[in-house]
Amino acid sequence: MALQVHKDVVCTFCGCLCDDLEVQVEDNTITKVGHVCTIGRNKLMHAQSDLASLRVNGKEAALEEAIDKAAEILVQAKAPLIYGLSSTTSEAIREAVVLTELVQGTIDNPSSY
Repeated sequence: MALQVHKDVVCTFCGCLCDDLEVQVEDNTITKVGHVCTIGRNKLMHAQSDLASLRVNGKEAALEEAIDKAAEILVQAKAPLIYGLSSTTSEAIREAVVLTELVQGTIDNPSSY
């Protein structure tokens, strides 16, 4: 896959919402981030998931198996809590709200203290 440089990327990791980042992507992996503070760079460079490290009950698992197990845990939970989301996109938060309603849980974020 060819090298891609995305310009004017918005950083969502704090309230500043810097909107002039340059993100270099090669083989579907972020390789460099420019016009960004140290916090944003670290978050973007280390936020990439490694699907090979998925585990279910301590054993390596495929994505589908991990999703199934997560769904099972949520459905069986007596008081499910969806928490975090501080560095999450609006679209993902919307899905978290739908999921929380489906499992009749509670949704919260780190700024609610």
